Formats: sequence, structure tokens, C-alpha cells
Amino acid sequence: MQFTDAWIAGQLGSTELAAITPAVVLISLLSIFGIEALTGITTHVSQADGRGNGKACGAIGWQGLYCGAAFGLLCLIYWPAAETAFRTLVQTHSETLIALEVSYFQISLLGMAPLMISVALGNFFIGLGKTTPVMVAALVGVFANVFLSYGLTFGYAGLPTLGFPGIAWGTVFATTLQALIMLGLFLVPSRMRLNFGTTKASFCKKRSWRLIRTGLPIGMHGSLDFLAWGVVLVWLIGFFGESHLAAHSIMSRCISLSFLPADGLAAAVLTLVGRAVGSRDYLLARRYTRAGFMLIAGWMTAMALIYLILGGYIIRLFTLDPEIIAISQKAILWVAAFQFFDAMNVTYINALTGAGDTVWPSAVNLTLSLLVLLGGGLAMVTFFPAAGSSGIWAVATFYIFCQGMIYFHRWRTRAWQNPRLLA
Repeated sequence: MQFTDAWIAGQLGSTELAAITPAVVLISLLSIFGIEALTGITTHVSQADGRGNGKACGAIGWQGLYCGAAFGLLCLIYWPAAETAFRTLVQTHSETLIALEVSYFQISLLGMAPLMISVALGNFFIGLGKTTPVMVAALVGVFANVFLSYGLTFGYAGLPTLGFPGIAWGTVFATTLQALIMLGLFLVPSRMRLNFGTTKASFCKKRSWRLIRTGLPIGMHGSLDFLAWGVVLVWLIGFFGESHLAAHSIMSRCISLSFLPADGLAAAVLTLVGRAVGSRDYLLARRYTRAGFMLIAGWMTAMALIYLILGGYIIRLFTLDPEIIAISQKAILWVAAFQFFDAMNVTYINALTGAGDTVWPSAVNLTLSLLVLLGGGLAMVTFFPAAGSSGIWAVATFYIFCQGMIYFHRWRTRAWQNPRLLA
């Protein structure tokens, strides 16, 4: 959906394309915390399923839905502070750019609760290994977003012409549709009701606390990672001008194209590892992780080659501005360079999460974010400004290398084979 939003913004102009990046960073900072924290649902459901306790799976799903909806509604408190936040964080931006950023951010807040509900229920299905419902709902949401966002922006197919705000409104409506589909699949099928007790919507304080205890470090891990990444790739790159910021928007969409399918495969690793750990079959957990890494590394290496060979064509899908193209062609080389290590990163962090090992990786990620990404990015801007945004991308590449290698080492130590992690 963010890829679609960036593409539509690019059709409106370079200013709109540049405005998408800071707004997406702030809305993603909120959503990623919730999305990552709700990953704990998959961990608990998969382990309960591995123990053969189907009724517990449904109860966990409901607690996850309550936690997700509450977090999504809580995010609305940021609505009145949006303009002040953007004026503080991006002081070098023009009044026009700030107005566009605030508009996209505030409208996107309305989609947070539906997004969290969709994610919570999606993680429930993924924990059971039932990934087809999640795929169907996601495809409907993605295609609805293309139609609605484009239609509301340009007045296509009889829809009102809203201009730039139409991009955000289309995404909100598409996300709500996706959440409704997930809720229907959770409640309606008789098999779900009988096997997993999905109609028993009672609140359980103990289960909710266990979800929070498991998911909070994951949420902190994801949001801190994204915060440092966003600061480096938006705030620091912003020092080099709007063209560099627009190039970053394009690179972010390219990263999404390679990372999100890999993250989907990694979610399967999380589920299968959780199920194996639930049945105390640690050898099977290691085999699933090894197979998952081979698939994910194969995909991301292939995407690296595509970026190297077809990078220029991909960039021109978003813009024909020669300055933005030149900056993007340098940046995409770094994006290609870190694909393999990002495969290590996403595989082993999900395997550790499936085993319930969430606190240690979160602490490591905080250290790397502060020292390598943020510290290294500031050093590049201060001491090597001639390198431009390419220097920032070099630091990001080293950061991902460190993540991948450290999580791989953690998995090999087998410290995650601890039954008390989810006690």
C-alpha cells in the first residue's frame, strides 16, 4: 500500500513525492510498534497449537484483537499534535511541504485501529499455519487501495477528486475493508468456532498480560529500529535537500518490494518454530529455520541482482527528474549490497521470536540503533558531507550487516531452547 501511495504521489509531482516520506515515517513509527508487538500472538498461538490446545488459540486471538484495537484508538491522541511535530522535526521544509505531510499523517491515524485489528487476526491465522485467509484479505486490501487511492486523488470512476489527501483516504478505506474480511473469517466459519472457540469473546487479563509481556520487547525492537532508521534516512538525508529525500522515497519502496515477501516467509519460520518449540522438538525448529533462510536468502539475492541490472528502469517508474534519478542510482547499489544480510536479519529474528526469545534481541537492537545507525549517520553528515546521502546508505548497510550476524550467532548458541521464556 505504501508503494502504491508513493507511486500516486509521484504522479502529482516531486513535492508530493517528498511529502510522503516524513509522513509515512511517523505513521509507520506508530504502526510498526503495534504490528511488531502483535507478533506475540503468532508465537503464543503456534505454541498452543503445537501442544494441541485449540481452545486456547481462540482465546489468544481475542486478547490480541482487544490489545490491537485499543492501541489503534490510542494513536488518535497524536492528531492535535501533528502540525507541531512536523514543524519541529522537519524545520527546513517549506510551508507547502509541511501542510501535505500533516494532512497525510492525520488522515492515516484513522486507519490505525482497523490496521491493528487486521494484523492481530492475521497473526492468529498465521500462528495456526492458515495463511490463505491472510493472503486473500491482503490482496483485496492492496487492490482496493490502488483503486480507491488513485480514484480519490484524481476523481477516477466517479469518485470525488480530493487531490493529495485522497491518497491517505484510499488507504484508510482499504485497510478497513481488509479488517472486516479478517473479522468475518475469524467469526463465521463453523470449523473455527468448533475447533478454536472463536465466538467466545471474553477478556482474559492473564492471557492479555502474557501477550503484552512477549510482544512489548518485539514492539520496542521494531519501533526503535525504525526510529533510528527513519532519523538517519529522513532527518539526516533531509540535510542534503528535497531531491535526496525524494530519492529516499523511491529506495524505501524498493526495499519494501524485496523485504516484505521475505518477511512473509519469515513469518512462516516464526510459526513453524513456535509449533516445534511448543512440542519441544528443537531439532525440527532448527531445520525449519535453516530451510527458511535458504528460501529467504535466495529471494533477496535475486532482488539484489534485479536492482543492479534493472535499477535504472525501476527508478524511472517513479520519476523522470534527472537529479533524483542520479541520486537514486547511487543509493540502489547500497540497497542491493545489504540484501543477503537482511535475509539473515529477518530469518533469525523471527526464529528467535517463535521460540519466545524476545528481550535479548530487543536490547541488542537498541544498542546497534544508537551506536551504528544513529551515531554513524551523524558522523557521516559531520565529517564526510561530500559523500552526500550515499554515505548514509553505507552506514545503513553496515547496520544491517551487524544485525544479521549477531542474530545468527544468537540462534547458533541455542540460548532460545529455554522453556521458561514463555512461562
